[in-house]
Amino acid sequence: KWSNFEVTANCVDTEPCEDFGGAGGGVIPRVEGGVSNALVWDQVYFNPNVKYGFRHKIRMPLFGPRTSANAFFFEFGFDKSMFSDRIRAVAVEATPVASMVNCKVGYNTNQVGILDNRMQFEFQTRTEVGESAGIVIVGDVNCRGFVFEAPYILLDGSDTLPDDFTLSLGRQADQTPIIQLKAQETPIAPGYYKIELKAANPAGLVAYAGTWTFGTYREVNQYPIKYYIDNEMEVPGFTVDERMKHAGLYSVNDLQKKATGREDRPGYMNSLVFEFELNARPEEMKVMLLKAPHGFVFEDDCLGPDHDPRLHTDNNTVFGPDTEDFWPAGELATWDPLIWPRECVGDGRDASFRIPIGLEVNKRYAFRIRVQNPLKSPEWNKWTLAYNGEASDPIPGFNIWTSVGEPTAVPVSYARLPGTAVPIVNPVTVTFRPYKTVPAKPPSSLRGGVVRIEAPSTFRFVHENGKCQVDFRAVGDSTPWPKSYTDCEIAGASFTKLFLYMTGENEIVGDESGDGQDYQLIMYVFNPDTAEEAQGWRLDTFSTENWQDPESSLDESLIPGFAVHNNFWSFSVDNVPEQYDGNEIVNDVTIVVSFRDNVKDGDMITVYSPRGFNLVANPELNLCDNYRPVDASPDWFPFTGAPECFCEDERTDFPSCRVQWVKIQEGKSPAFPRKKDITFKISTRNPKNTPFINDNFWRAEHHSVTGALQASQIAKSWEVNPQLLEVDVRFANGYRSAGSKANIDFVFTPVNDACCLEIQAEYPLEFDFTQAMVHSKYTILQQEGSRMVISFGTLGLSPGVAVTLRVTDVTLGRGGGQTRWNLMTYLDELLTTQKDEILKFEGGFRLPGNVILEDEPLLTSAWKEAESIYPVKSLFRPRIGEWATAEFRLSFSQAVMAQGKLIVSCQGAEGEQGYSLRTDGFIIVGSGQIDAVAVFDDSTGAIEATLKADRPATETAMLAETPYTVTLKVYAHTGGVNLWRFDTTDADEGFTNTNDGLTQGFSPVENFLLTVSVVRSPPNAIIEVVLNVDKGDAVIRELMIIAPPGFKFDDGVEGCGDMCTPGPALGSTGRRTATLTSPTGQPFPRQLAGLRIRMKTPEHTPIGTGSEGIMWFVEGRTGGLGTTQGWGQGAGFAVTQMAGSAVYYAGVSGLRATQIIFTFTLDVDAGSYIAVVPPAG
Repeated sequence: KWSNFEVTANCVDTEPCEDFGGAGGGVIPRVEGGVSNALVWDQVYFNPNVKYGFRHKIRMPLFGPRTSANAFFFEFGFDKSMFSDRIRAVAVEATPVASMVNCKVGYNTNQVGILDNRMQFEFQTRTEVGESAGIVIVGDVNCRGFVFEAPYILLDGSDTLPDDFTLSLGRQADQTPIIQLKAQETPIAPGYYKIELKAANPAGLVAYAGTWTFGTYREVNQYPIKYYIDNEMEVPGFTVDERMKHAGLYSVNDLQKKATGREDRPGYMNSLVFEFELNARPEEMKVMLLKAPHGFVFEDDCLGPDHDPRLHTDNNTVFGPDTEDFWPAGELATWDPLIWPRECVGDGRDASFRIPIGLEVNKRYAFRIRVQNPLKSPEWNKWTLAYNGEASDPIPGFNIWTSVGEPTAVPVSYARLPGTAVPIVNPVTVTFRPYKTVPAKPPSSLRGGVVRIEAPSTFRFVHENGKCQVDFRAVGDSTPWPKSYTDCEIAGASFTKLFLYMTGENEIVGDESGDGQDYQLIMYVFNPDTAEEAQGWRLDTFSTENWQDPESSLDESLIPGFAVHNNFWSFSVDNVPEQYDGNEIVNDVTIVVSFRDNVKDGDMITVYSPRGFNLVANPELNLCDNYRPVDASPDWFPFTGAPECFCEDERTDFPSCRVQWVKIQEGKSPAFPRKKDITFKISTRNPKNTPFINDNFWRAEHHSVTGALQASQIAKSWEVNPQLLEVDVRFANGYRSAGSKANIDFVFTPVNDACCLEIQAEYPLEFDFTQAMVHSKYTILQQEGSRMVISFGTLGLSPGVAVTLRVTDVTLGRGGGQTRWNLMTYLDELLTTQKDEILKFEGGFRLPGNVILEDEPLLTSAWKEAESIYPVKSLFRPRIGEWATAEFRLSFSQAVMAQGKLIVSCQGAEGEQGYSLRTDGFIIVGSGQIDAVAVFDDSTGAIEATLKADRPATETAMLAETPYTVTLKVYAHTGGVNLWRFDTTDADEGFTNTNDGLTQGFSPVENFLLTVSVVRSPPNAIIEVVLNVDKGDAVIRELMIIAPPGFKFDDGVEGCGDMCTPGPALGSTGRRTATLTSPTGQPFPRQLAGLRIRMKTPEHTPIGTGSEGIMWFVEGRTGGLGTTQGWGQGAGFAVTQMAGSAVYYAGVSGLRATQIIFTFTLDVDAGSYIAVVPPAG
């Protein structure tokens, strides 16, 4: 019933329509007889150039048209038989019917109980599915038992689903499976979708295929309450069959591969041989279904004509033409010609062929079928075969000879080539994982396998006379393959083909081997000179250098390309101060940009630094580091303001930073004109190492207000000289003087992998490593003069791993001074590739100059200094255990400056105590006395004398090469070795001179203990004196005895005693001496006790000279003219006068024969006579 026809007043919002059929009314159409979808106007009049319209209600179908176009057709004169009378016709596309269409359920295997199946669900929606709405797929009761697992896979040819939709998999109350795709904030747009889910098949057979229903609904959470969006669509599922006894890909040998046309390269037609064995004999003609993995495509007519069959079951052709004689009869059954397949229909990855009755059980059959390979190996790479209610186990497939995964080509620059005299070289990185191994160079050939890269026709590879430079390495390796391992050549009239020949011992290991790796090939190209859409690249590998030979083909891969857009008018970056060392601050980086298009309000301008160049001064404020516009006041964009700076990965060694005007707001058009320079300066710090090849570029970008990239351009950055980190060069076992030998520790942390270290001593001159040595785990490669090269062998040097290398027996340089070193690391022992360095390093030790002993040191005893008081003691050498005065006459190879110090210390042998020192009496004398303030250091026992403490540190306190006398009080605790150390320092307490503590000191003698005793000591009498001597550790064979003044050793017949020989007087002292000599020539024992010496006493106790009085002395010698080994003194005794003696006589002058009376008392018995000696006269 069509009574609801009416004309419309407006065809569109702004254009009115004339009445259909005349003013004020309309002509009502009729329905064409028997046809409900046609309106006919038998007679109607229209004026030219007038727009007409009408409105009519219709009933929508459940689904869109399937047998005709989805369009309304208007025909004027449709019922006329003459073409000239059929005036006009037009088709107007109709709005699609809101119903699900093109729904389909697929599978990989229908074997019962399989847990690793994959099921595909395809559907097309007509209406947008908004938030809280969703797509629901449910199975009926015959679909029970299917269990699904997330995640889903979006198949090729599918539209893209939103990132935020949710997928739920489960069962309804009746245990039927349900799949829901629920939209969130982002709606699911109308489109054609193909998803795949991992599924477990039911545990029991399913004889009847179930039905799956697809629909879209609002408020999908309320399902099964349905608020339809698109009408539902039902599609059949599949049966679940029992396990086939056997099925698989027949393993063909190399000859069979060649005969059958086996070809595993991507996109090629391939011939595969399958084998199978059934559990039951079929009772009727049935269809065998061969299902390939995704990406394989069977020909529509997969049986093929007789002259070019595509499906082979004849035993004379299955393994190649005329191969019947080689048929494996004991392994495979032959097909009776009566049961050869009658037809084969290919449908994408499915091949269905009808087989007459006749296949037997317990027999294994084989067939060969042709199929087109995909461009890459499928993710689920298994085949299945189904026939007669039996389904095979999933059959493992084969890998396509192409890069495993997705090879990529990533450029540094996406900009077109600028029209400049020097074109910009663009590094492009191709990353791939081969399937087949590319062989290394055979011993008998100059080249091995080949990698070929083919760029789109508008690109050109950079080369020089056909030779090219590349960086090739395994992904993750810090260093590329050696250059000698590959040979790169460019071919093709337009230089679009790159050939990388294997010329070394390395092979490119493919996944087929089980040890496959990802590889990275960096090439250099010139981009097209015009903007263009992305075009694909090709990567092919070959087993030999004769890549034209089809037999050498290995992998073939297509690589997605990249679009090329506009470039800047100009862009440059300049390191003005030429500061290139790692970690060095660069205060003046000058950047100049000029735009190809006018800059408009809302645009964004960005300049990216290479990775590792930090541009941020304050990350919280996004403040750039010392940004300065050049020739612009206040800035290039005065209303927008200064740019901001940002960094990602800021806490790493290689942050990614940018200078950015986020949104230009100048309030004018254009905000900045094209082809006009913007120049500004900024500060940064070089990274510790040159960024990786692809990262070492500055890049400028201009984005429009919509975010579209208007233009970009790159500028190559400078090479950074990688600097060794945490470097120190120090003495290993204390400092040493110039010219001496020392052990030196070289401490550093590498930035790059390396094998070897080169050491150069630049200053002071005459360092010598010729006799130097290192630990046995290292190898000295070179050593001559001031240079040495050490290999760290298999240990190598690793980035960030601190190293301490000890070099022993280094002859130090001449003269002393601050040392200056060059340290370089190398990748290889031939030193062809330098990695890190630190040049003119002066942060190590300062080599002290020499302290030179001009004369033998002098030790003076305190007795010598008071000779008039101690005339005897002053004759002897200084003794152990007594303070003495030491005097050293020194000169210095380096001047000693004011506020510096002279440090004097003494060390005994093997850790024994050295001499004790005192500051009183410490003086330094040159041409005059040097102002010095001496302080005793309790912790070291040294004297530290600060020279000219009140003068500037730039003033000289002691001149170089000038003698000075240093005098100080010392105390010898032992008579052993004493080594004297003299060091000078500057005001910062850095050592400037030293003698290395090697100055031999003094040899003080032992302090003998002497006791003297007598029984009697009358005057002028021969008495026996008993001596006891403790000589300590002195080794002596002679002992000289020095008696007090007036005492004489008995020189009579009996002599002065055993071993005793009277000697001469002791110099000007007049004291008599005697010598006791060892009768055996052996040293005297330590204790000489009871030595009896006959002496003649003087008339009275001598007063003596000085303070020594009646003191006795002994001096021990080694014998003959040997040196004194010690001496001692002991208290003597008084000459004892006869007690009670008196003389009585008349005191008359000239009296003769008078009587004199003597009185006396005898204290000792056994006197034999009395002697009276009168006074003179």
